[in-house]
Amino acid sequence: MTRILTVLTCALLLAGCSPQFDWRPVAFGRQGAAGVLPDKPQTQTRQIRFESHDLPLTMHSARAGSVLFALGEAPLEAKLANDPAARERLASWAVAAIYHNAGVEPPAMLPDPGTRFTVDGRSPKGPLRFEAQVRVTASEWLEAVVIGAPEDFARAPVGDFWLSLRWSASPQTADRPVSPQ
Repeated sequence: MTRILTVLTCALLLAGCSPQFDWRPVAFGRQGAAGVLPDKPQTQTRQIRFESHDLPLTMHSARAGSVLFALGEAPLEAKLANDPAARERLASWAVAAIYHNAGVEPPAMLPDPGTRFTVDGRSPKGPLRFEAQVRVTASEWLEAVVIGAPEDFARAPVGDFWLSLRWSASPQTADRPVSPQ
């Protein structure tokens, strides 16, 4: 009887710790960026104001437990696409926005665009971790973000998400890369 109870208890614990993921490939952006999300993606587009530009940012997202995974894309208007300095400002602005969304003041030296970075912040429910990577090319703004409680990151397939990520084939701007591969 004790053996049966032990086996049942172990089975229940393993079932609770082994979430089922339904990995879905997601293409995003105009230049072939792709990744996977751990469930059927939800897609939402909203206008983001950067300087004098309104950019339609489309986010494809899915949850694994309490952790949110998202891939974002926004095509650049011609005026912005043709201005390398403005694209660099957009990349820095987008990185700083991740800090603001985490409720944290951005550091004086922001991570370079294209570099994956982590921000530990707070939400009304407690600590919150953001892992993100932002790229701005000559034609689009792309980002990948994972958001969740720090302790949930260990249980979620965060590594699989980052390993699946493939950026656009051509990250070059007219004169130099804004975001390295």
